[in-house]
Amino acid sequence: MRTRMTVSLPPAFLKDAERLARKERRTKSELVREALRQYIESRRNK
Repeated sequence: MRTRMTVSLPPAFLKDAERLARKERRTKSELVREALRQYIESRRNK
């Protein structure tokens, strides 16, 4: 089950994320999930 969450981003950051999502044919949610997964993994291993 997935839970919805709201995130506020600066306009330029959102624009970059949208551009990257289109380029990689992914959703913004997928980008955020992957970024958060990598962040959590990096912190877990410290």
